[in-house]
Amino acid sequence: MIIPIFKLNSKEKWRPQPVETVERFGTIGGEPVQLANLPAGGGRMDFPSSMRDPSNTPVVGYHRAVEAANLWWHQYWLWYLYNPWEILGVGRHEGDWEFVQIGCVDKQGDRPVLMTASQHKAGEKREFWRCELDAGRPVVYVALGSHANFFTPGDRGEDVANGRGKVLEDVEWREFGTWATWAGMWGNSTGAGRSPESPGRQRERWELPQTFHARAR
Repeated sequence: MIIPIFKLNSKEKWRPQPVETVERFGTIGGEPVQLANLPAGGGRMDFPSSMRDPSNTPVVGYHRAVEAANLWWHQYWLWYLYNPWEILGVGRHEGDWEFVQIGCVDKQGDRPVLMTASQHKAGEKREFWRCELDAGRPVVYVALGSHANFFTPGDRGEDVANGRGKVLEDVEWREFGTWATWAGMWGNSTGAGRSPESPGRQRERWELPQTFHARAR
């Protein structure tokens, strides 16, 4: 299976976390978050303003493979506790789910042909042969604060992804739990910069990976 390498920005203060860190910081309706017992009716996780990214946790991501449009889409999701990015006062929010996906002709993920990277509400796509590779692994540049994923480094005005921060090449990839389809929100931010839904509730990205790829720029 071909696994991406993620390069963070040199000023990035937040890194991918295992989902159980929400139990350490978060509450729902004033009660501590319990991933094994999330409210069936949904709700909103809430994190304290004093929260800081813990440094004593492993770097963890979540992998799944789904067959669609004659390809196997291997998705690699990362969870960040906070998104401090904003532009004109919009964008900052609690919680942040981002992902990249690789479309392969085989279930094992050894024969890649396409790749898609999430960026805010949209995404970017490339043929796999056009991606930057390091020992056969695609390199992804993560933008400061927003954690949007790019195929090349650079300053794009609203997103800066210089790739000179931590290099995440040994991420511990885990399977999703039942929390993946929880009906609530992974944060308490509302409005234009609202907190994200569970990965399994992000409709097109989860259910129609081929459509997400087709609509990416």
